[in-house]
Amino acid sequence: MDFPYEKQFKTYLLHQRFLAENTMNDICQDVARLFKHLRGFNLSYRTNPSLSNIEEADILDYLNMLQVKREIKNSTYNKVLTHLNIYFEFIFTRRLSQTLPTAGIKGLKKEPDELLPLTWAANLEPLLADDSISFYTRMTLLCLAHFYTITEIIQKDFYQVLAKEDFTIAEQNFLTNYRTQMEHLQNLQDCHDLFLKQRINLADPRLTLPALHKYFKKDQPKIALPLKPQKLYQANLFHYLLNHQTLPDKDLCARLRLTPASLNYYRFELAKQKLD
Repeated sequence: MDFPYEKQFKTYLLHQRFLAENTMNDICQDVARLFKHLRGFNLSYRTNPSLSNIEEADILDYLNMLQVKREIKNSTYNKVLTHLNIYFEFIFTRRLSQTLPTAGIKGLKKEPDELLPLTWAANLEPLLADDSISFYTRMTLLCLAHFYTITEIIQKDFYQVLAKEDFTIAEQNFLTNYRTQMEHLQNLQDCHDLFLKQRINLADPRLTLPALHKYFKKDQPKIALPLKPQKLYQANLFHYLLNHQTLPDKDLCARLRLTPASLNYYRFELAKQKLD
């Protein structure tokens, strides 16, 4: 058992709170991590492992550790606090503990969204020419600049789709260098896709999205632009919508490869953010 009354708590979440199993597991993992911390680092709890012995200061100490050592965001802090509060309310209302240590702890303010320049794609040329940035990061930026999502970019045979695009001279020069750089690895992997693993794996040669993000993380200090593909895609799309407001919806959908419903969604998001 990872924490006290685990079995009863899971039954409560599933059959009284009617939570999905994935949500229940997420909550229980956060509770289990707290008790692992208490058993390992809280002398008072180790000496007397009673639920009534857990105080607000103990929970705050744990949350502070997550902020300092794990560098969690405010949103993660609030999620963990919510999960712990659900557990301790369950314990307290069933009189399994005389204290409710999370009652006085407040959540943190939501961090402001990081603003991205809507014109980033128009200033892509110097980034494509910068050999200190990995080819994978530069290729991702090029694809995002042409309104492809990160999910599309890593799909099998996407290189065939990209080949139909019109590119500037600077973009064509980068693509020529990219193909030259990748040719040997593509031959070894027997695969012509754009993002390949460095280790030979003929059965599964394509790079996963988490692995691609490792390249972004390594390159981030070299680029002032936040390497967040979804936000970059959206900022570029917003910029196009703002500068082509007189285009018929049919033409916008064709250029941006959006359904009418998706086009309306992005228009709504653009209006919410009051961008101009």
